[in-house]
Amino acid sequence: MLDVGCGRGALLMNIVEKSGGRGIGIDIDADSIHAASADASTRALSRRVSFRICSAEEFSADARFDLACCVGASHACGGFREALEYLLERSASDGYLLCGEGFWRRTPDPEYLAHIGASAEEMGSHQDNIEIAASLDLSPAWCMVTTDQTWDEYEGLYRLAMLDYLRRHPHDPDHDAFMERSEHWYRGYLKWGRETMGFAMYLFHRR
Repeated sequence: MLDVGCGRGALLMNIVEKSGGRGIGIDIDADSIHAASADASTRALSRRVSFRICSAEEFSADARFDLACCVGASHACGGFREALEYLLERSASDGYLLCGEGFWRRTPDPEYLAHIGASAEEMGSHQDNIEIAASLDLSPAWCMVTTDQTWDEYEGLYRLAMLDYLRRHPHDPDHDAFMERSEHWYRGYLKWGRETMGFAMYLFHRR
């Protein structure tokens, strides 16, 4: 298994534990990779999982992967289509691709785009994501779309975690900037984002 933009490696390690396989995770964030390696050691997975500090472009491997993942990190490859192409090049002929990607649930309000500094062209619809995969001869084997409850839990827990961090680190030099950014994003989520932005996990298989 390969996980591009693996962060702290939780997804990869969970899959490895359940499947009995082996995996490689890559990410450019050194702190995340160090934490992932430490967690792998704690979970007795160090012989089956390895983590590397590198970009998608820098990564190379002789093996082809039975499962290639990129969840919430397609920007590491240049976009959703580019991420699928990247994973295809590195997957086995009968391999699977697991991708987590955002989409617009409805046409985003211009005010919302301005609020988060985004453009409507950055994402398509849920169906657009599936059609992009189909254009690469990938067939959906499984899909799960976030619910309103899932979004609320994700955004709410992120907001609470930030508030807790700022409470415990009142002298952080970026305290005020973090607080302003967190409040700005959460206001946008409650006003527009909850009804506008979606996220789905797609498991694709070669046709």
